[in-house]
Amino acid sequence: MGSLPKKKFLATIISAFLFCPPLLAQQPAHPNPKAIAEHGQIALAAGEYATAEHDFNQLLKLGVRSPSVYSNLGVVYLRTGRVDEAIRVLLKAKALAPGVPGIRLNLGLAYFRKREFKMAAPYFGDVLASEPANLQAHYLKGLCHFMMDDLPAAIASFEPIQDREQDDLEFLFMLGTSYGMVKRTDDSRRIFERLVAAGGDTPHLHLLLGKAYLALNQLEPAETELRRAAEANSLPYAHYYLARLYEQKGDLDRAISEWEKEIAVFPENIWAYKELAETRQDRGETPAAIALLEKGTARNPDSPDLLTFLARAYLQSSDAACAIPLLKRALALDPGNGSTHFQLGRAYQASGHPQEAQSEMAKARTLMKGTSEGKMGALSRDRAEDSPPAEHQ
Repeated sequence: MGSLPKKKFLATIISAFLFCPPLLAQQPAHPNPKAIAEHGQIALAAGEYATAEHDFNQLLKLGVRSPSVYSNLGVVYLRTGRVDEAIRVLLKAKALAPGVPGIRLNLGLAYFRKREFKMAAPYFGDVLASEPANLQAHYLKGLCHFMMDDLPAAIASFEPIQDREQDDLEFLFMLGTSYGMVKRTDDSRRIFERLVAAGGDTPHLHLLLGKAYLALNQLEPAETELRRAAEANSLPYAHYYLARLYEQKGDLDRAISEWEKEIAVFPENIWAYKELAETRQDRGETPAAIALLEKGTARNPDSPDLLTFLARAYLQSSDAACAIPLLKRALALDPGNGSTHFQLGRAYQASGHPQEAQSEMAKARTLMKGTSEGKMGALSRDRAEDSPPAEHQ
């Protein structure tokens, strides 16, 4: 049999390639929302957050706007540290399903992680209205009230779960301190005895006892306990709270020494840099304060608080030009921080940009709801180093 001419042969091959029915059958099918949702759930459970985020956003692009899609996307954002984005999508989930406790629990947790305790507490209260035995909601609601110095409300939240938290040292510290602050001395003594029994003779126990005595303004036993906590020179926040005690006693030289030790032991403690820098500024040592904060931001480049502390120091030394880029970096990391918008407004005003200053001040007024952190919150900053509570899926 003779061969086909070359052109006719090529045309036959191309035609077969383009129109062969089996190949046509292999073209991509339409996206299956149910399969995408299941794939996203599996990825979320496995900790594959980039994949889960892609899947849930794909569902939104396909027009699937269900409470579960927004809620799961909120969990992804929470677990990847994007709290403002989490709040945005969780509010959409709540609007679609206002009665789902898990969505409200995650909203409360998101505001809690922003240290906006006044915003967080009502969400945990909503959860308890429908699930009175919810351990996590009781704990977190009590913790919010404790941080805001609303100690009767903290006690009311903690008491129903105290039998289930007999070995939780942080819980016992908060409940015992709350009892002490409202003069329920016998209850306070009972809880602290349980704290000692559960904690043993450990630096962590002495740190908690020292903080409790400090809150109750019993400075001598506080110093004894905090010095024992700091003896090993390895426990984060032990030197920090000892410095706070010496500052309260008016012994600033010893406070400075302890803050310096804290930074050496735990250079991630942004509050130690802040307190030490402010003390140096009060002593007229502004260049030393700025150098210290520059060291802190180099060690913790993604801390919006430290960037703002450094910018404030520059502003106080009339260097608005250096402050502005730092404040912009801080807002890129934490865009919802009203205090940082306020500082940026000050910086623009000082550098001769009144329109930009007015805009930032307006944002600050919208965002700033007043601080919700009280004395107890300032005495519990080391809680940020604890493992955060788990989100509800």
